[in-house]
Amino acid sequence: MPRTRLTVFSRFLLFMLFALPVIYVAASLYNGEDPVANVKGWLGMEDREVVEERYDEPANGETEAVDISELQSLQAENERLLEALERCQNTSGS
Repeated sequence: MPRTRLTVFSRFLLFMLFALPVIYVAASLYNGEDPVANVKGWLGMEDREVVEERYDEPANGETEAVDISELQSLQAENERLLEALERCQNTSGS
């Protein structure tokens, strides 16, 4: 049986297959990030609770004051849009 040799490119690919994950983990830890959480986020495997916690907290750490009249106008606009949606669905369904 003849002995086959690896080409330079195949050696490079095998080296990258093992070296890149190690380099990524080391760089992430150096930057203070969690490499496992980053990879899970890219693959869409994050827990929904974690995602909700991130969006509950303001980005700058300060709470944002909301005007009640602004909330009421947004609620009125939401109701108006829902009614328009219902009318569109009723006309297209008939």
